[in-house]
Amino acid sequence: MKLLDEIVDLLSDQSASLSAALLKTKILLHKLGHKELVEWVNHELNGYPEDQELPPYRLLPAQVLANLANMAYQVNAHPIPLLHLEEGYRNRLQRAEMRQSLAVLETFSSSKGGHLESAIPMEANHMLGESLSNGFMIQRAWSQISKADVVQILIQVRSRLLDFVLELREKVGDDAETLTEQKKEALDAPGLFNNAIFGHNTTIVVGSHNVQNVQGQNASGDILGLAKELKRWNVPETDISDLKTAIDEDRGTPDNTEKRLGPRVRGWMTKMLAKAVDTSWQVELGVASNVLSTALMKFYGWP
Repeated sequence: MKLLDEIVDLLSDQSASLSAALLKTKILLHKLGHKELVEWVNHELNGYPEDQELPPYRLLPAQVLANLANMAYQVNAHPIPLLHLEEGYRNRLQRAEMRQSLAVLETFSSSKGGHLESAIPMEANHMLGESLSNGFMIQRAWSQISKADVVQILIQVRSRLLDFVLELREKVGDDAETLTEQKKEALDAPGLFNNAIFGHNTTIVVGSHNVQNVQGQNASGDILGLAKELKRWNVPETDISDLKTAIDEDRGTPDNTEKRLGPRVRGWMTKMLAKAVDTSWQVELGVASNVLSTALMKFYGWP
């Protein structure tokens, strides 16, 4: 069997080894005389170093959860509001950089349980809990990502690589290894590769929005625009009405003056995050907090 056909067979079979397909792709790129394209293959096989920029599909949404307690109640694995945090720190908590090798990700995806956790140092508990009400304090906090999002990384790699080899086979036929030097020079392998791997890919990843994809479309002080933006994310009309009331009740409070959410809006946001957890609000857990934070920050005109 020709090398291209072997790669296509491996990639089109979900049960086949993705690492094996990448190793064969590495051989193929060398045969085509384009060793410079092997870097992406190596990073996927071996993991991405800290100084290497990650492809967008390896940036996953993360949900910050905490075990909370006050004098009367204990609440476990509850989402907490983060809008009071400095933007850079908040984004680091809400976005997971998946630098692991594909073999490690495949192990994650086949493990028991529906999510992965990254512990947040206990020294941050006080800062994280500044927006909590009713005397609740954080006992333990962590960032959590869905295992389904990890699986989507594997699907993205498989789909993008399959796009490349299918495009290549369409250009050169089944036997890419025996191309003459003249045909190799005429073939725009780098263009095909970059377009398939890094360009506009046709794979649709449902519910896998990262932080950079959530860009609020409402303007400062525009309550109708805020409502429209929330409707775009399937927030129910009754909850939007409750938010309008909360905004009015918080108007002029010291929190708003100091560019922080007031107690009523914080309570509303906590309620919405709880709805994301129990799926009564049909939005991916990892994006719920960021959607609300972005929309409210734009409404208030805060950076």
